[in-house]
Amino acid sequence: MAKRKEGAGNEESWAARVIGFTGGGRWLIYLSMALSALSSMCSFVPFIAVYLVVADVVAVYPDFAALDAARMASLGWMALGGVASNIGLYLAALLCAHSAAFDAEYNLKLQIVEHLGRIPLGRLEELGTGRVGKVMDESVGAIEGFLAHSLPDMAAAFTAPVAIVVLLFVFDWRFGLAAVACVVAAFGVEAAGFSNKAITDKMRRHLVNQERMTNATVEYVRGMPVVKTFGQTAESFGRLSAAVRAYTDLALDVALFWQSLMPAFTAIINNAYLFVLPVGIALGAGLTGGSFRPFALDFIFYLLFVPSIAGALNKMMYISEDSMIISSHLSRIDEVLGIPALPAPEPGVARVPERFDVELDGVSFSYGEGAPLALDGVSLSVPAGTTCALVGPSGAGKSTVASLVARFWDVSAGAVRIGGVDVRDIDPDELMGCVSLVFQDVHLFRASMLENIRMARPGATREEVVEAARAAQADAFIRALPQGYDTVYGSEGVHLSGGEAQRVSIARAILADRPIVVLDEATAFSDPENEHLIQKAFERLMAGRTVIMIAHRLSTVAGADQIVVIDGGRVAERGRHEDLLAARGAYSRMWERYTQALSWGIGSEPSNGREVA
Repeated sequence: MAKRKEGAGNEESWAARVIGFTGGGRWLIYLSMALSALSSMCSFVPFIAVYLVVADVVAVYPDFAALDAARMASLGWMALGGVASNIGLYLAALLCAHSAAFDAEYNLKLQIVEHLGRIPLGRLEELGTGRVGKVMDESVGAIEGFLAHSLPDMAAAFTAPVAIVVLLFVFDWRFGLAAVACVVAAFGVEAAGFSNKAITDKMRRHLVNQERMTNATVEYVRGMPVVKTFGQTAESFGRLSAAVRAYTDLALDVALFWQSLMPAFTAIINNAYLFVLPVGIALGAGLTGGSFRPFALDFIFYLLFVPSIAGALNKMMYISEDSMIISSHLSRIDEVLGIPALPAPEPGVARVPERFDVELDGVSFSYGEGAPLALDGVSLSVPAGTTCALVGPSGAGKSTVASLVARFWDVSAGAVRIGGVDVRDIDPDELMGCVSLVFQDVHLFRASMLENIRMARPGATREEVVEAARAAQADAFIRALPQGYDTVYGSEGVHLSGGEAQRVSIARAILADRPIVVLDEATAFSDPENEHLIQKAFERLMAGRTVIMIAHRLSTVAGADQIVVIDGGRVAERGRHEDLLAARGAYSRMWERYTQALSWGIGSEPSNGREVA
């Protein structure tokens, strides 16, 4: 698999980098280019055969009976052989190129996915699903298409002009110069367009704006319920509106560029005979008898041959266009592959925790250079097999603690340890084998419910999946689906409520059977009935495990072994529920507001005669 090197974009040409993605299959690409070059050369064989036929006809005119029939037949077979070789070699070239291109597409997608799995989760969220999707589909697809089609065509495109120049000057250098003047004029137009840095920059920004528009569209569609609820319009969704405008403006500029450049280029090369015709008329004037026949022969050949220049040069035009586009796609891929991965332990340094207590030791963390501290000197200890609940206002840093335990980010200072081992010294796969995560946002794949749960442990049997769903209080509603556990989520209108999806997520965690469980706002959007079932599922999931629980509903954490109040990125209080209430501190005030909120209702009076805000 081709690995990206630092600065590879500067050290290697874009063509070398694209070929590098094929890995061990690059010999197929070189073979395809060689076959395509041979195919291009064979395409000129029919023109030589036609020239020889015309030469024989002119030589015996008007006594056509003197023509050598056997020679005419052999020249016909020569032309047919050239056509057949041209087609056969080109098909063989495409077969080799496609084989290598499909491998490159697979390798590159796998490389990107593996890299995405190693970068901080927050950076992945910043990229957005729309942008990642476009890189995986469009940019990688463009690499595959370039390898499969453009590189073989490139070999043919650069071979054809060499053969053309040779043939142009073999018969009459004067006609050759006239034809070359056409080529120079066409390439002058092309060079003027492609050397325009403003246009190449617009091409790059055009692709970036396309990504931004996709991200904004996805966000807008997902937020449609909110837009409708508050009576907003598409125009009021500023990010989408601005992204569409920016994309439209650049799209028009790029389209107008191609609209002016392409007709000028094609008009010149498609009318190459106009460069040859005046020369022929000027040279032929006054020629008679024996001198006119060979001149007429050459003149006819050039009039027949020069139009073939258009096909060869059109290929070069499209190759130049492809090179601009592929460079932009490589830049987009590099932006993803260039995101620094979380450093892995050095070989021989990786350690495996032998117990499963969790400790944060003087942890400080910020989400970016110059950003404020999300956590500032946080220390806490969660003994193995106990439950620690993190509470506090939104933005206090509770979810950051959960992210650091799972090593979605690395701490800025201090250390996070599992069983006394710094998580940075644990192999990432080993770490994920220790921790189960249940978030408030659950993602279900377009697969059967069985496979959605089995993703937690791919080798699990059907009976083990069903047992996990039963423990997560999900068995009943899954069996009620049209095909039960074999029902494909998202097909034929099959969807789940937030609470049902949450129980599927818990079933995954139960099936994974990992010693540490992190619950981040897992009941935030569930209704009372679902919350009751989810709580029962939690009891099964949490039994005998080290649990870090984050919740706004304080009733769900009252039974925790310890409750830690996080405020402003620091530990404000810690202790058991009863002890914290007796201390009359931050937790006690939160509990009072929470219980008051539970007693509120439409038209009800404040519970203690005071106004409650």
